[in-house]
Amino acid sequence: MAKWKRLRLGLGIMLAAGLFAGCSPAPTETKTEPANTGAAPAAEGSQTKQSAEPKTITVAVEAEPVSLDPQNVTDGNSLTVQRPMFEGLMTFNDQMKPVPLLATEYKFNDNATEVTFTLREGVTFHDGSPFNADVVKANLDFVRDEKNGLARNNYFSFIKEVIVKDPTHVTIVSAEPNSAMVSYLAHPSAAFKSLESLNKKKADPGFNLDRNPVGTGPFKFAEWKDNQYVKVVPYENYWDQAHKAKVESIVYKPVIEAGTRINMLKAGEADVISKLPTQSAKEISQDSSFNLFTAPSLNVYYVGMNLKLKKYQDKRVRQAMNYAINKDDLIAGVVDGYAQVADSAIAPHTFGYSQQKVYEYNPEQAKQLLAEAGYKDGFDAVLWTRNSSEFIAIAENVTIQLEKIGIKAKVQPYESGTLFDMLDHEKGTDLWIGRWSPGTGEADYGLRPNFHTASFAPSFNNSGFYSNKEVDKLLDDALVTPNQEEALKKYAQAQQIIYEDAPWVFLHVPDNVVAKSKDVTGVTVLPSDTVLVNDAEKN
Repeated sequence: MAKWKRLRLGLGIMLAAGLFAGCSPAPTETKTEPANTGAAPAAEGSQTKQSAEPKTITVAVEAEPVSLDPQNVTDGNSLTVQRPMFEGLMTFNDQMKPVPLLATEYKFNDNATEVTFTLREGVTFHDGSPFNADVVKANLDFVRDEKNGLARNNYFSFIKEVIVKDPTHVTIVSAEPNSAMVSYLAHPSAAFKSLESLNKKKADPGFNLDRNPVGTGPFKFAEWKDNQYVKVVPYENYWDQAHKAKVESIVYKPVIEAGTRINMLKAGEADVISKLPTQSAKEISQDSSFNLFTAPSLNVYYVGMNLKLKKYQDKRVRQAMNYAINKDDLIAGVVDGYAQVADSAIAPHTFGYSQQKVYEYNPEQAKQLLAEAGYKDGFDAVLWTRNSSEFIAIAENVTIQLEKIGIKAKVQPYESGTLFDMLDHEKGTDLWIGRWSPGTGEADYGLRPNFHTASFAPSFNNSGFYSNKEVDKLLDDALVTPNQEEALKKYAQAQQIIYEDAPWVFLHVPDNVVAKSKDVTGVTVLPSDTVLVNDAEKN
């Protein structure tokens, strides 16, 4: 089992920060150079396969994007396709901290209710219109307007007001103290569309922003052929000369079947493939024509439990279930070793993570705890899971191990949308296999949606109805604490309590597994499993 600081990489790439990473900066002025979100060059090697197309990078992704509007998607696949075209005020550096991008600096007020950005000058959108403070306000006001029905509307609910000071200064006011604001604004959903495109939508409700992306990134939209590909080409007036496009185009092809993506890579029909099945990783790593990257993600897999049910209300029962699962065996058997044991409620690359003492496999201790709690003979349970092969395999492994201590769980798989609806509305919730990754990459969004009393389903993700007043207070105090060091201490304390309370059976943090042709360099793999090819070159 690999530790997070010892990444199993098949080539010399940087594990870059990005979508699900961030921090809660103190209320101070910060100034940095524009972030380079590219990766270190991959190892060079001769490519014996036929190239898909000279100077075109072809990326095989697992599904077609839902939309090319960054404020109207919640899936990582769509964000992967959007990333070359869009930028926001902030992004993340390789230390997993938010840094200015279309902003040059930012400054919090003393109580972390306002953050003022100084904007980069000379930036234009792909339609030639300028980027300025009016654009920032128009975008944030538009996404927060419920009448527009954008998928990311709730994500920006922390904003009370956006104030334009002048063309290069804008202040974002939070509804309450919020030291995580900058991390939220580094998320790719906080990227900006041109004012011209927003005005078109306002004038004509039928104008489709999902299909007409206009950003400030190094690539601009060229074509979307349904179920075939999305193509982007270089933007000739991109503001950052050091990171201008290095290829003639990028083509994203939706390929649902993982086996087909692998065959495309081998045939030279794709240069990069995402979500490589772990059982195929060894084969690809042994082929000198390809590079394999593996590195821990921000996801945590777990078994959730409904604490409204009497059988889970005794902490000893929940701890027993944690001791009952041999996580190393699960990782070896289900994901071929490409994971690490979850030693907190959030993954190690999440900013604010605090390592806890793992529940080591100990079935005898598990049985003793069950007996002490009045369940010497165990009990029956129902374990919900998504109907994908990976989730079902995890569920089956868990049930086999739980049965050894007397807990007889029946696996019931559901389509993911159906499962989420059942969890949101408590339609017989007992146990379920869950997976969570914080959208901001920092501790608050990793913990609050799952463990705060105010996050009970259906308002948020706490479908197990875990409630601890001390945890609530720590999370609330941390969010409004402008001092970063003090906030991190509170998040660490909250993680310690949650891990001991065991409202989940903490399973594993999976690796991202991505493969590419050796003649392509400059590919970046984000902890979110997003693949960035903005800086990619093809030899």
